[in-house]
Amino acid sequence: MRGILNVELLDGDETRKRLPQTYGYSNEDRKTVGLLVSKLASDCNKRGNIAIVCAISHVKQTRAQIREHLGPDFVEVYLDCPVEVCADRDIKGHYQKALAGEYENFIGVTEPYQVSDQPELILDTVNQSVDQCTDILLDYILKFFAL
Repeated sequence: MRGILNVELLDGDETRKRLPQTYGYSNEDRKTVGLLVSKLASDCNKRGNIAIVCAISHVKQTRAQIREHLGPDFVEVYLDCPVEVCADRDIKGHYQKALAGEYENFIGVTEPYQVSDQPELILDTVNQSVDQCTDILLDYILKFFAL
């Protein structure tokens, strides 16, 4: 990744597997998972790595707690994408099931996403390609961490 070797990707689904117990998708469980993942990110940072967490944190208050826990190294990236586009891109079929009423707590369908007031970075995933969004994110990281 552009010669940056100290990046650790913490994917939402994968990090759930690393947690000490299984959590569901209630708001309380999502909050707990978010805070536990922030601990994993903090541990990653203490090892001298840059943690990139790919996860949905849909409640402003939870994101504020995560921001407080991680301190000045926290960068919130908001992927701007309407639910309809997310549903069209969903290769696992989760949105279709949520829209059909099969899921009780699905972000963007049955549970609102609370948009942040001031994320550090907004990526327009509708009008920008994956490669463009990746370049914007990497450029931001390089400048933020003065790499």
